[in-house]
Amino acid sequence: MKRHNDNAGLAATLNGKRKGLPSYARGLQAMIPARADELAHMKERIAELSAANQELELQVASLSRRNREVTLVSRMNDLLQTSTTETEAYSIISETMTQLFPADSGALFAPSPSRDVLETAVVWGTLPPANLKLPPNGCSAHRGGQVDHAAAHERSCPHCGGDERGHVCFPLLALGNTIGILHLLAGPYGNGRNDGEDAAANRSLAKTLAERIGLGIANLKLRESMRNLSIRDPLTGLFNRRYMEEALPQEQHRTRRNDAQLAVVMIDIDHFKQYNDCFGHDGGDAILRALGEFFKKQVRGSDIACRYGGEEFVLILSPSTEEGARQRAEKIRKDAALLRVSHSNRNLGGITLSLGVAMFLDDASEPAAIVKAADVALYQAKRGGRNRVVMFG
Repeated sequence: MKRHNDNAGLAATLNGKRKGLPSYARGLQAMIPARADELAHMKERIAELSAANQELELQVASLSRRNREVTLVSRMNDLLQTSTTETEAYSIISETMTQLFPADSGALFAPSPSRDVLETAVVWGTLPPANLKLPPNGCSAHRGGQVDHAAAHERSCPHCGGDERGHVCFPLLALGNTIGILHLLAGPYGNGRNDGEDAAANRSLAKTLAERIGLGIANLKLRESMRNLSIRDPLTGLFNRRYMEEALPQEQHRTRRNDAQLAVVMIDIDHFKQYNDCFGHDGGDAILRALGEFFKKQVRGSDIACRYGGEEFVLILSPSTEEGARQRAEKIRKDAALLRVSHSNRNLGGITLSLGVAMFLDDASEPAAIVKAADVALYQAKRGGRNRVVMFG
């Protein structure tokens, strides 16, 4: 009973104290619930702003990535337009694909010179195609001219060799023709990664690259074809006189710098007029074509074979000693005599050659002069009975 009375007294005392609180304290006490609501609202706003900031950062990163992609594609396109060889172009393509798809492996397939197979012109990444050659119709992208996209564990093209990773093949198109395949393995297309918008964006990027690459390679081939028309003889496939006159000073400069020697061999077909008289100009053309193929097999990588005009040819042997030039000229003369050319089911008979050889610097030091010296030696060979080699001087 005493304890109950004590508790009642304490409660009465506390109530009395509260009633006695200053007015400003009671006001603060009343504001606490309202401030708690404001704090909860502020936390919600902070969370919303944080989420919006993260989304903005993702958009900025995506924009930065797309800007980098556009820059790399544009740079690749510019470099392809200024490339002078297919080797240079393929190197540019490989570098660009590695930068844009670092997690991928891939390859570019192009027709072989004989056009009977597709073969890899360049590969990149750690997983090159299992098959580096395939029939022209072996890939549906090349066969149908449409993108071929296979997810992981789906059927695969022959060049994948049964690899279970996803792949995509893009046809390289130019002027309505399929001139190759751009193949990508794994990365954005493998193991179910990067599904949705990212995968669609990557496929769109790869498709753009395939379009640019197709046009770039087609333009390069066109430029190469036009250059060949300007420096090649269309009948024999050898370099023409214009090219010889441009190349000879360069070869002489290199020979002088290397303290070496160079030989110019002027060659004439003996009694060529008789071929035209007996078999017509088509028969004469057959002889010239056969000799064109013959001279291509006779020269080394450092040599130059040209059709000088009519039935005359010029070989630039660089480097070459005088004795080496004489021996090679003799071999050409003997091997040419073994050629047998047929045209319209008729044997055109044997071929004999007269050859004149001049040496740089021994016989002449200027391009025109050394060609003239070789021509003088050729004239002596023809006056001496033809079918022989004469060294100038």
